[in-house]
Amino acid sequence: MAPILEAKHLSKAFDSRKILNNISLGLTKGDVHVLLGPSGSGKTSFLRILAGLLDADEGEVLLDGEVIEGPKDRLVPGYEEISIVHQDFKLKHKMTVMENIRYELLSYTKDYQQERINLLLKLFRIEHLRDKDISLLSGGEKQRVAISRAMAHEPDVLLMDEPFSNLDLGTKSSLLSEIRHLARETETAILLVTHDTRDAMQVADQLSVLYQGNIIRQGTPQEVYQDPKSEVTANLFGPFNVIKKKDFEWFGIQSTAKQVGVWPENLTSTKAGIKAELVNSTFMGHYWKQEVRIAEQELVAFTPGKSALKQVRVAEYFEL
Repeated sequence: MAPILEAKHLSKAFDSRKILNNISLGLTKGDVHVLLGPSGSGKTSFLRILAGLLDADEGEVLLDGEVIEGPKDRLVPGYEEISIVHQDFKLKHKMTVMENIRYELLSYTKDYQQERINLLLKLFRIEHLRDKDISLLSGGEKQRVAISRAMAHEPDVLLMDEPFSNLDLGTKSSLLSEIRHLARETETAILLVTHDTRDAMQVADQLSVLYQGNIIRQGTPQEVYQDPKSEVTANLFGPFNVIKKKDFEWFGIQSTAKQVGVWPENLTSTKAGIKAELVNSTFMGHYWKQEVRIAEQELVAFTPGKSALKQVRVAEYFEL
């Protein structure tokens, strides 16, 4: 399926400092694409260019095959077909939930306004908040209202700029599930910008890693996790072990790379493995974090039980 929104070779610099370098990415209707990267990697600038709110220095953005214009060529920046949800919600205070959603529908007939408001309240499970003042809502409730507002005029594309960073894990997990459902239900193309890999793994159909203005890895969450191809990408997913070529034989690793990475869950116990000394063991909830020493190297393993890893082997690895 052809992308509904496509970035082609975008580059952007501020004060001679390159923020984005030759970025290409496509968004497909009904899919959630996650843009993952550390703070300062250029994620927000990229999002603003996609929304038509910031001009690129080079490259172009196509909406349904047509090049979109940025602020320098457009009297009113932005496009109705592309909505954006910000981290700080940007809701109208001293208004109710219903009034906030209606604010985005003022150019439509009253009958359509009411029909659309009722549908969005039901879709985001906030019908009980219809007449409640925005100032009285929780963070999760405000985020649901913000997304409802962004979806009011039925956009083709929804851009989300780290929208869940201030929410607790339970609320965030529930909203992520709803975002995935929203994409499927409404055939909206969604781009979620985040620095949290847990968000990415839960919701993404496709994942792109942005680092220092460059996309360094693209693929499904499973593809990127199992083969990150760089220490930068691997670090985004949490702790991992680096094993250098001189130690490959110890672990039975067959690779021409100079070093490989091993996720903690892939350092497993075996009766015929390498002897290991337990340094520390920490209960982490649904797993135990085991720190072990093999010769002069310290490694981290995640195990389902407390039993120490006395002999270990590498179940899987990725090349770096």
